[in-house]
Amino acid sequence: MEENDSLRTILYGWARFGLFWLINVFALIIGKTAILGVVGTFVPKLALYDNPETLSFLSWLIPFWLLTWLFWDDAKRHTAYGLYNPVAVAIILLLTAAVYYLPILVITSIDDLSDPRAISAVTSLYFPSLWFSKIDDDPEVYGLIGTAAQAAICMLSYLIGHKYYLKKFAEEDGDEE
Repeated sequence: MEENDSLRTILYGWARFGLFWLINVFALIIGKTAILGVVGTFVPKLALYDNPETLSFLSWLIPFWLLTWLFWDDAKRHTAYGLYNPVAVAIILLLTAAVYYLPILVITSIDDLSDPRAISAVTSLYFPSLWFSKIDDDPEVYGLIGTAAQAAICMLSYLIGHKYYLKKFAEEDGDEE
């Protein structure tokens, strides 16, 4: 029984790791193409071509909503099936955020040896966090702030979702009696 729970936790971790990366890459693609083209065309006052921070914020909303929903749904399922484990979810989130953040540390530490196109490609991966550059213009700093904010939002969504569904499931059990 213990091995099955460990395997389930490992598989959950790998799935969330992959989804975290995919959602952020999806936000990059959508932010630089669809939002720029669609929102920039229909709401020209935003001046998205002139203001990459606004475009970045709109791109940041995509992973914000998708990851919030994902972890809210995880909380619902974990609460319903008695699999609630905030420690395991927190560890998975910390590892995922660290691995997501690692490329910017590597590229910026060897930037004098790297191809500028590689640096541009890696820093564009953190484009949804560019709007945090208002705090600090260093890609390492705004990338860290954006990654930490996403991980914190995921964890809060999981914890709040658990409390909500625990209460909801308790109310449903009370109604059946």
